This record gives sequence, C-alpha cells and structure tokens, in this order.
Amino acid sequence: MADLSNVWLEKCANSTFENFYYGVPILKRWGVHKVRLITSPTHLPRAKWMAQILLGAHGIWVEVEVVKETGVPGNRESWIKTGLDVTRSILWAGLSQIIQPQCPKVMQLSKVNMSTWQSRGFKCEYQGDLRM
Repeated sequence: MADLSNVWLEKCANSTFENFYYGVPILKRWGVHKVRLITSPTHLPRAKWMAQILLGAHGIWVEVEVVKETGVPGNRESWIKTGLDVTRSILWAGLSQIIQPQCPKVMQLSKVNMSTWQSRGFKCEYQGDLRM
C-alpha cells in the first residue's frame, strides 16, 4: 500500500505525454532519482517506453508495476499511437534538457477532498493498492 503523503497530483496534464512533460521538471526540482510507474497491461508498452525515454534522459530510474485492470479499459492502445508517442518522446527528451515547463497546480493526493470531487462526477480508479 502506498503512503499517500508520497503520492502527488499534478493537474496540468491531459495526456500521458503531458504527464511527463510537466512531471519531469517537478521530479528534477525535488531531486528524485527513481519513480514507480503504475500502469495496466493495456497501457504498458507505451507508458513504459515513454517513461524510460523521458525520465531516463534526466537520470531518473523507472520501476514499472503492472496492476490488474478492473472493469473495461478506458481506451485501446494502437501501435500507431505508441509509435507517435515514442517518436515525440525521443524529440522531447532532447528539448527538455533546455526547456522546463512549469505546472503551478501540484498537490499531495492526501489533501484532495475526494467527496467533493465525487459529487462533481469524478470517479477514481483504485489501482496498484492505492486507497483513499
């Protein structure tokens, strides 16, 4: 079970690529050298390769944890999408050495008022033994 004080929510990204786009500068600022990527089997190749390229370019080790997907996957991964994201990641790995996008909306997950979010229709996938 993950300690929620060590789980952070970055609210700028709208895609897996943007999670890394905004996340890498945050992790570098915090002096992080290793992260755990929690993903499902359907998202594994794309998420793992993107993480290894983008985080690895900044000396951050990626430990992958694959968790059983519950319910119906939100989307299907295609090899075209994976290829495009991996290509984009390789390009960004170089550019991100000099460009550091900032996300001002970062907070500990333990500070999120889940009942307020759930009343607005938000649903959380409790994966990887992460519980609120």
